[in-house]
Amino acid sequence: MHRALLVNDIVHTILQNVDCATDMINFASTCSALSSPALDILWSKQLNLGPLIMCLPEDTWEVGDDNFIRLSREPLPTEWERVRSNASRIRELSYNFDLDYPYPPQPHSRVLHKLFALFPPTSLFPNLHKLDFKAVSYRPKFSPDFALLRQFLSPGLEVLVFCLPSGIPVHEVERLSAALGAQASGVRQMKISANHDGSPCHIDLPFNKMQKLHLLALGCNVCLTRHDLADIGRLRSLQVLDLALHGGFGIMENLRLGDMRLELSALNRLTIVADRLQLCTFLLLRVITPRLSSIFIRYCKYAAPAEVGEFVLSLHTSCQSFGFLEHIYVCHTGIPHHFYSPLPSDLFRPLLKFRKLTDVKFISQGQYCLDDAFIGDAAVSWPDIQELWFASDEMHTSTVTFTAVLSLASRCRSLRELHLAFDATQRPTLPYRREGEDASDGKRELWPTQTALERLHVGHSKFSRAALVPWILSAVFPNLFDIDWYRAPGDFSFVPWLQEAAEFKQLLTYRKIDPVMYALLPNFVLSVLEDKISLES
Repeated sequence: MHRALLVNDIVHTILQNVDCATDMINFASTCSALSSPALDILWSKQLNLGPLIMCLPEDTWEVGDDNFIRLSREPLPTEWERVRSNASRIRELSYNFDLDYPYPPQPHSRVLHKLFALFPPTSLFPNLHKLDFKAVSYRPKFSPDFALLRQFLSPGLEVLVFCLPSGIPVHEVERLSAALGAQASGVRQMKISANHDGSPCHIDLPFNKMQKLHLLALGCNVCLTRHDLADIGRLRSLQVLDLALHGGFGIMENLRLGDMRLELSALNRLTIVADRLQLCTFLLLRVITPRLSSIFIRYCKYAAPAEVGEFVLSLHTSCQSFGFLEHIYVCHTGIPHHFYSPLPSDLFRPLLKFRKLTDVKFISQGQYCLDDAFIGDAAVSWPDIQELWFASDEMHTSTVTFTAVLSLASRCRSLRELHLAFDATQRPTLPYRREGEDASDGKRELWPTQTALERLHVGHSKFSRAALVPWILSAVFPNLFDIDWYRAPGDFSFVPWLQEAAEFKQLLTYRKIDPVMYALLPNFVLSVLEDKISLES
């Protein structure tokens, strides 16, 4: 054996590049120098405890038709040793249910209790740092198995994910909360959900004893108390916060904290799933997030224009500084409203103060009635924008012109995706070089082509053949490859876009066949627009 294989760092680097489990098993069988580190990697992450129980002799266990492992005979004390040895290598127990992948057999409840009676979890898994309790036991309704979660808590645990089952007694929730504060002070990421069929599940979390938390996710049916909200404000290391807010759970009353404002000084990502947009606004008005860079909002019930405007203004109140926010995502996920009120540009103008925005997405909130002035100001305020969406499948006539869209996309040199309805019924004015930019022979000519734009969704945009849409898009955006639009059953207004898209794809093909001639396309389009030549020529 080469002496290099005696160096642990070299062996570890080699094994880190082995992707196939079979190859890793072969490495582990090669020699003693490779066996231990190979087994460490092979066992480091498990989906459940089934493989561990299957380390026992084959005559001690069997897999039933229900995919549960049961003991067929009592294993000898020495036969448990291999289980204990491999368990010490496990660093992550991560539940990952995939319907397209056969899930490995899992131990029956009686096997779990037998195992942990012999070896308490904290001693059996001394190196465990990530636990999704569904990988140990997943029952939607409360059972004695859930009490095993407390036995896994230790100061070395850094990531904890669990779901509160329906029917869980109040005293069990209280015991879990106490155990979290006493035994899991080292947790850095915690995600909690609840299986409560739409009813709230209250849990008083000991945040004052979990000061290392930098990610906290409280899912559907987990109800925040006023005490919880106050303690979240004391988590000085919290960087990521995911919340689910439901108006029927009394959250509005719990958010009424008087004059107290919560400051999350380190928070950079906030995700809220709510039944109403008003709940998100109410929270933002009471939480100061001076370093927030990303906010993601999804809500179910229709929000009136005034509520949308209040939400946008609440970002000013919460962020307080305009130099950090980069990503905004707001989506209405509920049933379409029978009548959407217009959402004019003025509602979104306060966002123009956030000069570092790179992603702005407003989806399915109603009729986005933007105008050229807003689009022009957005190009100035968001020079680094990469994805811009005002996406609505509501049919309405947009007042944004094709000229404004071309100007926006040309000036924002990093724009990759644009989802916006516009009016392309008139020939546009092509974007020209700005004053001070170099132009050959001192003549006014097209701005340099924008090479970032790859996807364009035109919604229900109107157009005419005279607007030369496919030709202009090909000339100004040479890397654009995907044009899409809305299609509604029984509505054939999108058919002309099929023809435009087909013509655009023909131009893309021509670009590949003869790139030299294709390079002349911008000047050709300019000549057509200036009526120097006809398109037919």
